[in-house]
Amino acid sequence: MRVVMSAIRVHPFHRYGGAEIYVYNLAKYLSKHGVDVKIIASVPEKGSGSRSLIYDGLHYEFLPPSIPIYSKASLIFYHVFNYNLAKKLRGENFDILHSFGMTAYRYLKGKVKGKVVVEPFGLYGTEEREIGWLKRKARELLIENPLGYCVKRADAIAVEGEIQAKDIFVKYGVPEDKFIYIPDGVEIEVIDEYLSKNKLTREELELSDADIVLVNVNRLVRNKGVIYLIDALKILNDELNVKLILVGSGPEEGNIKRRISELGLRDKVVHFKDVPDEIKFQLMALADISVTPTLFEGLPIVILEAMACGKPVVASNVTEVPQVVKHGVNGFLVPPRDPRAITNAVLEIYDKDLIEVMGRESRRIAENYDWEKIARATIGAYERL
Repeated sequence: MRVVMSAIRVHPFHRYGGAEIYVYNLAKYLSKHGVDVKIIASVPEKGSGSRSLIYDGLHYEFLPPSIPIYSKASLIFYHVFNYNLAKKLRGENFDILHSFGMTAYRYLKGKVKGKVVVEPFGLYGTEEREIGWLKRKARELLIENPLGYCVKRADAIAVEGEIQAKDIFVKYGVPEDKFIYIPDGVEIEVIDEYLSKNKLTREELELSDADIVLVNVNRLVRNKGVIYLIDALKILNDELNVKLILVGSGPEEGNIKRRISELGLRDKVVHFKDVPDEIKFQLMALADISVTPTLFEGLPIVILEAMACGKPVVASNVTEVPQVVKHGVNGFLVPPRDPRAITNAVLEIYDKDLIEVMGRESRRIAENYDWEKIARATIGAYERL
């Protein structure tokens, strides 16, 4: 079976977030199980022109243009990439095109060969806040209409869970039998190997005196809701000595640092920016509780990673998060934008001495999301097509 995956960005060349890692891991584990996979993505921002290479056993091909991450013109570049991708795909031989986002839009407008799987990956998601008429119309023209065309023309729609499937069904009215489920996953064996080499200590990070250590790993963008975690940290420190390991960078970093200073929390936060996976998992291992106050997205990979590290999780009750965070079992679900709810959840885990018990449940659940299992299920879904 030959599969082409199309995405505007992919790990490790674009270094953006969970979606890019998802594409890479799915491709890697499909390849391990004998599937011939090729990834076609946009030219990385530091590169130029189209090029082809092999990385980690996977064939990558990059097409122009480079798509800037934080730019109002990103969607225009996205559609130019879709046009170039459609031309490229006309000359490719494949059984399955697995298209992420709306990258299949231009291709589906012409003669289609093979089967097409569209994975919207959050483009249909709820807006973080009210937006103006002009921005809404632009979104409709450049995202919602093309994405609707893709999901209606595709042979199958890949989603991370039933909540996403329901959202797409309601919005676009596609038949329920078109959905296939490919949740986010974790590399259990790889994480265990990193943790076996753990060299970091709480003493080194000046965390040894803390009653509770929290960890948050995210891009520092608005929809990750990190600002609400900082507010919760202030409330928590009115009762206990609570510290936070914050891992990530992004355009909200300045606002978050200002809030930390305003609330007098500089000695309560240890901030790391871009760290290798080995260090990231060691930082997770040092913490007591993982907190992910996201406002909207699919199933954040960082939640599964924290669970694989045996951590209780406090997370927003949005989209596919309840698929893995079982309220009262391996953590607590809280409303988005609610620092007091985050505070209460952390205190309940601490007061009832649930850190180890919930951590074991997290690990047990995470093992069901090993990429080995997900890859085998995905191959079965492809074969049924």
